[in-house]
Amino acid sequence: MSLESRVLRLMEEPHPGPAGRVALGGLALLEKAYIRGVTARRAKDAAHAVHAGVPVLSVGNITAGGTGKTPCIMKLASLLAQAGRSPAILTRGYRGGLEKAGGIVSDRSGIRVTQAMAGDEPYMMAVKLPGVPVIAGRDRTVSAAAARALGADVLLLDDGFQYWKLARDLDIVLIDSTHPFGGGRVLPRGLLREPMDALRRAGLFILTKAGQVSEEDRAAIRETIRTWQPEAPILEADHTPQTFTPLAEWPAVKPIAEASGAEVFLLSGIGNPGGFRKTAEEAGFVVKGAMALPDHHDYTEADLARASEEAAACGADVIAVTEKDAVKIKNCLHGEAAPHFPIGVLGIEMTFSGSGEAVFQKKAEEFL
Repeated sequence: MSLESRVLRLMEEPHPGPAGRVALGGLALLEKAYIRGVTARRAKDAAHAVHAGVPVLSVGNITAGGTGKTPCIMKLASLLAQAGRSPAILTRGYRGGLEKAGGIVSDRSGIRVTQAMAGDEPYMMAVKLPGVPVIAGRDRTVSAAAARALGADVLLLDDGFQYWKLARDLDIVLIDSTHPFGGGRVLPRGLLREPMDALRRAGLFILTKAGQVSEEDRAAIRETIRTWQPEAPILEADHTPQTFTPLAEWPAVKPIAEASGAEVFLLSGIGNPGGFRKTAEEAGFVVKGAMALPDHHDYTEADLARASEEAAACGADVIAVTEKDAVKIKNCLHGEAAPHFPIGVLGIEMTFSGSGEAVFQKKAEEFL
């Protein structure tokens, strides 16, 4: 069980027993130390922040766990490219071979490295965004210089709200509507990466998974945000299933309507398999079974064989996977077109409510 899951379970326990109370007390002490550390690091890094020489737009969050940063930054990159800009994405490349050393995952001519070198999300972004350079590495100041050398005129800082070594022009903060503020406590007592006053730095908020909560709940989230940042726009968005494509044909895409009503077996190695199930159900699929592997799992032939057996046993028509899983499964198959069982890739896109997309693009362009 992940730290996020453990903390959530403990926080949501209405009457923790003696052991639970002791654990919460210990976490509260660690929380104070964490806050001191993160505050000191922010002050030090921000004081010596590097200016890239071109606009830098950051997409991040204030809580641990997934809020949909990758679909958001891909949406932003697409919109900017369509508007005639030359964006590049700077990402850490978690658990990829370039995470420590840094390097170019893709440039305008194509992908330069393997999936293992790039890391899951960077490789997926490179596959889905041909022509948009993706640079991975912990030191985003080095990545910024590499992106400038490739001709980028705007830099998109992935998961950048707590990365203060690179100065930015706009902080876009994503708030998960289903778990908005991490219980109001900072790690490890809660799920906040920083105290709530950090929201003052944001220039734009997006409530993700907005359709999964009531309007009353969303209004309460907006009210909380307004207590800290009264001026920044607050948009609402969902991650909407748009495509379902045979693995052999992906990253080309097919409209999801062509697979409506399919009986699927879900296979995933992501941080939130429950969210994947909800997305599949929203797409109109009948979920017959599921196999959830650890986040960033490296797929093997044995995994696919087991999933195939379980999919067949429960009567599924096809195994459904996320795009993040697709890049790793393709790597596991070494380019073979015929997996053990039919596999389809479920593609999602960030979609905004009302005029949100226009506001999103206009706000970004204010800093270009």
